[in-house]
Amino acid sequence: MININNRDKITTNHSKIRITPITTRAMLAIALAIPLVLVIVVGTVPHQVANAQLTAAQQQALQSLVTTGFTNHQPVSVGQQNFTIPYSIREGQVVAIVPSPPTTSIDTIIAPTQYASTMGYFTIQIPRHLLDSKNPNGTDKPFRVTLDGHGLSWKELANTNTDRTIGVYFGHSNGFLQIYGTQIA
Repeated sequence: MININNRDKITTNHSKIRITPITTRAMLAIALAIPLVLVIVVGTVPHQVANAQLTAAQQQALQSLVTTGFTNHQPVSVGQQNFTIPYSIREGQVVAIVPSPPTTSIDTIIAPTQYASTMGYFTIQIPRHLLDSKNPNGTDKPFRVTLDGHGLSWKELANTNTDRTIGVYFGHSNGFLQIYGTQIA
């Protein structure tokens, strides 16, 4: 049985604990905050791994993929134009590479190898006629690269008159890579 003699305090016959409405609200806020904090922490950890600066060994590994040649080629089309995109991937598979004219980007879906003990890496050679990134004065501008919507460390491995090659490290939970430029076919 609950007695409500005073609007500010609730007491029961079974205890002498007084629970005020302010205490109840505080307990509810804490109960809701704990799962939210856990979700943020667990969701951020893989991105911290992906956003780490590339070490010299990682840069060398990415460069070795370029110098040994690309292992795969993905045909893509934009309007009436057809392109072939060479790429290599370790510790994962490419599900799709899709040019996106509305966002001036190339969107890539990566399926990381499950239970991989090392970071995966992906190199892609982007034809300039498909996607490029230029400053207003015509000089090259760095691409903007995101992995699952977050910025990350990446490296431009090669740059010619016809294409640009970039390398990206990804973790076991990453999957959606976007490379943004300033002009697309």
